[in-house]
Amino acid sequence: MNDTLIQSFLSVAEEGSFCKAAEKIYISQPNLSRNIARLEKELDTQLFDRSGKHIALTEAGQIYEKAFQKMKQCFAEAKEQVQQLNDMDRGMIRIGYVNGWNIGTYMQPVLREMRLEYPGIRISLEAYTLQELSARFQMGQMDLIITLQDRIAKMYDAESMLIDTAQEMILFSNTLFRTRKKNWKPEEFRQETFFVLADDREEMQLDCVRAIGSKYGFVPNMCSVNSMESILMNVENGLGVTVCNSWVRNVYAPGFQCCPLEHSTEIAAAWKQGQENSALQILLGYMTEKNLNSCKISA
Repeated sequence: MNDTLIQSFLSVAEEGSFCKAAEKIYISQPNLSRNIARLEKELDTQLFDRSGKHIALTEAGQIYEKAFQKMKQCFAEAKEQVQQLNDMDRGMIRIGYVNGWNIGTYMQPVLREMRLEYPGIRISLEAYTLQELSARFQMGQMDLIITLQDRIAKMYDAESMLIDTAQEMILFSNTLFRTRKKNWKPEEFRQETFFVLADDREEMQLDCVRAIGSKYGFVPNMCSVNSMESILMNVENGLGVTVCNSWVRNVYAPGFQCCPLEHSTEIAAAWKQGQENSALQILLGYMTEKNLNSCKISA
């Protein structure tokens, strides 16, 4: 028994005619008749009643017709499932994150475990400003973005997952002060220039620095620059300080020190509602597992 015999049988059962069935599956009527005869011989039963003007299924034929239809459906479902597995192994995930952030601490263990099991999935990591990141996400150019939780709240079609709470701090260079100590206080930076990034969050950053000055009794000197690299270069050379969170990639680099502040920033991953990227679903599963394990360790 093979697919050709089963297809011939189901076509005759559906059309009620050898002639129409032969036309439907593009074979000659004699070949179709031979296929049915061969199938009846293999099953050792008569499948069609040919005594009247119209061809009809026998009782045995009705049983086999239901069985073959069910088998056909099961095969189609199995084929679809295998295709989904193949798509997963060959998928592509585009991940965007905020320029200047160190996402490796969180993402490296997740991606390492995932790629061991799904080596065929391709992953692209791309850094953008907050504004560019949001725009590319809304246009469907990013499958997943890692950004500020408060930015995601403004996206009407996004789902999200909180992945970390980043400590806010004043970042400065060892060259800024001759004195080396561990416990710095925010008011000790009253004479320094605070560098901020000139992007769509510039006013928010300026307000944050003003709030620090107000809380600790000074009016800060502030300067906006065009990139995170420019900020870090100014700070590294002792030309001022900046307020950042612990996800900034050079916070713990040699030559930098930090003065922790009392507030923190929520970092989250976001993806489009109803997305159909099966590879992304796999990644989200690994990220969820990491978050659950982190909660267990914390507890």
